[in-house]
Amino acid sequence: MTVFVSVASYRDPELVPTVLDCLAKAGQPDQVRVVVCWQHRGDEDVSAIAADPRVKLLDVDARDSRGACWARAQVMRHYTDEDWFLQVDSHTRFAADWDTRVIASAHASGAAKPVITCYPSTYDPATEFTGAGVPSETVVARWTNDGLPVYAQRRIRDLSGTPRPARFVAGGFLFAPGTFVREVPYDPNIYFHGEEITVALRAYTWGYDLFHPTEVLSWHYYIRKEHPRHWTDHVGSNGGTSWPVLDRASRRRVNNLLRYPTPGRFGVGPVRTLADYEAYSGCDFRRRTWTDPA
Repeated sequence: MTVFVSVASYRDPELVPTVLDCLAKAGQPDQVRVVVCWQHRGDEDVSAIAADPRVKLLDVDARDSRGACWARAQVMRHYTDEDWFLQVDSHTRFAADWDTRVIASAHASGAAKPVITCYPSTYDPATEFTGAGVPSETVVARWTNDGLPVYAQRRIRDLSGTPRPARFVAGGFLFAPGTFVREVPYDPNIYFHGEEITVALRAYTWGYDLFHPTEVLSWHYYIRKEHPRHWTDHVGSNGGTSWPVLDRASRRRVNNLLRYPTPGRFGVGPVRTLADYEAYSGCDFRRRTWTDPA
């Protein structure tokens, strides 16, 4: 079973270790194909992965980047009908046999179109990797002033072995059948905030069922205090588009989808409705409230 792995990397020294770990920990590494949107300034050594036939680097000048969703959309254009799709960030570590285990989790869900997703446990490359962590589910912690949900994590107590129904998706670990790329392609005009709620809504309305894994399959480097971010670089003085301009337009786009959904390439799907997703997730996008279905 082939797996297409999408990696968005913005000036990230963790890119090479992430790709190497992805391939080294896979149960069937020759069935894995990694495509990276490599946004850089010419100062990164990627020679350790550049010659690997399983890896494709999309060489992008960081000044031309338009944000995380734009980068993920560029990667999706290189999908070639692999059986499965996995999206991670360029600062990730993987569990042993992650591919066979997450495929087994997808099958165990019993869903025709499962999405296995979560905020991974944490790691820090400056400390010894222990593999510690617990599975978690995503909940709404609060709402922004312009009506977008802000998420938090809650430990999953029932680890019976079958995936737990999820209400939302996490961009840093999203696994689905390959059809996801065709049916729920990333909208390159969404900047950052609103990525995950729009993908969750669109996937659900396309008939995908969302699940959290009940085992730790990956780890994510969350802190990254000294690492450059798109919004610290793109301030309008470096030749690129100022990030607040991208963010304001993106937030308007997200709010329109959440309140006045329309079909289309980046719109809602034909299987379920916005009202169906609001009832399932507990979200009321007009009132900016969330009722925990659990």
